[in-house]
Amino acid sequence: MVSSKARHAPSRRAVVAGFGMAAGAAAIGTIGSRVESAAQPAGVPVRQDITRFAQDATRLAKFEAAVKEMQDRSARDPNDPKGWLTNARAHADSCSIGGDDPRQVHFCWWFLSWHRAYITVTERKIRAISGDPSLAYPYWNWSSDRRIPQAFARAGSPLAKAVRFTPNRSVQDGEVDYFPNDPALKQLGVAALGTTIFEAKNRSQINRCFGGIARPNPAGVYGNNRLESTPHGPIHNYVGGVNGNEVGDMTDFETAARDPIFFAHHGNLDRLWETGRRDPRRKATEPNTNPFLSHAFVFTWLDGTPMSITVADTLDTTKLGYVYDSLDVFRGQAPIAVAAAQGVENRLAPVAREQLRVPLSPQAVGNERKILEITDVEKPEGPITVGVFLKPANAAAEDPGINVGSFAAVRVGGQMVWPSQTLSFDVTEAANRYAGQTLTVELVPYRIRAQGAESYPPLKYSQMRIVTETP
Repeated sequence: MVSSKARHAPSRRAVVAGFGMAAGAAAIGTIGSRVESAAQPAGVPVRQDITRFAQDATRLAKFEAAVKEMQDRSARDPNDPKGWLTNARAHADSCSIGGDDPRQVHFCWWFLSWHRAYITVTERKIRAISGDPSLAYPYWNWSSDRRIPQAFARAGSPLAKAVRFTPNRSVQDGEVDYFPNDPALKQLGVAALGTTIFEAKNRSQINRCFGGIARPNPAGVYGNNRLESTPHGPIHNYVGGVNGNEVGDMTDFETAARDPIFFAHHGNLDRLWETGRRDPRRKATEPNTNPFLSHAFVFTWLDGTPMSITVADTLDTTKLGYVYDSLDVFRGQAPIAVAAAQGVENRLAPVAREQLRVPLSPQAVGNERKILEITDVEKPEGPITVGVFLKPANAAAEDPGINVGSFAAVRVGGQMVWPSQTLSFDVTEAANRYAGQTLTVELVPYRIRAQGAESYPPLKYSQMRIVTETP
């Protein structure tokens, strides 16, 4: 449960029921709105898609003003507990550390719940500062909006106050985990929603589960869960980008939360968690034991006092004080597919190319899925986002092939941390389409530089292979 650890900090009961504020802060009220894809309790603030949110100029101005006040406070005093930098420091302290560090909330089953708690605390600070108890932090639906939304990009807006070297291109289908060439994955909108388990029990399950592996675990192995790998990592790299030896705020976990769009990005990931939980079978795979549920995350409130939120507190968004306007992956209809090849003339050189020597087996039977595995992948030298493409070995050189996935390496406190030694991608549709043929696999980087030439050294790994999995 949420508890107070110092005088004037919000009480445990108040936070869960209404997230009470410290002395002198505005009281929290309620509003109601319709949720398109899920039943919504009356009287709970609604997190909206930023495209919709920004249509109310008064609401947008109030949101911007609250963020600006926090930024201005940090400009005067970087240690001001009401400042934007103090709030951003929470992410650096819990995420910009070694992958094996027990405080690290990435690469394990804390990823979703910690970020949910963090967004909620940030949202509540903005509500208190704005004086509007109905204000909720908007999310960025990058499945539908493939560029940084105007509200977060407008010159002079506090929502655009960040170091960004965003490349001049749209986010590609593979970067948001959308594969329109595969009927089964296309229906999901975000392929990670096809995972069937929350907790990984061993190394091989980590990047095929939705929630991650326990921390600590007997084997001491960690890695990106399916959602954390993609679309989480590629969006970080896309927004932050790279410029020479510099990286944008979002490209490094140490500085990522300084960019206001960080919370909009993670808000969409959080929304997808709720989307997945609509399936009771998936929800039932979430751990229900104390090592998971009683684990507490500590944040700093506006008056400088610590606030503790447990994993159990994060499992009901209405108790945290918000719901989403929609749990549908896309806003309205799915967009026209974005060409994953980036244009032949604009395509970067592959960091790996290999022909699979064993021809693929014939049409899959029943629910069998074909999985491409790349094992013992060594840590990339710097930030990179890579698309995975398959095509027949005798295809023309200019044929980009079918995009079957992507992965990203993001900087962590000025250095690279790479826990995902094995990468896996669902290639069922390509296997069906090219049954019996030998394939060429190409790993092609997406552009993340704002300008100038861009090239990457070869990716080092042990083996590529295709395996058959039956649910």
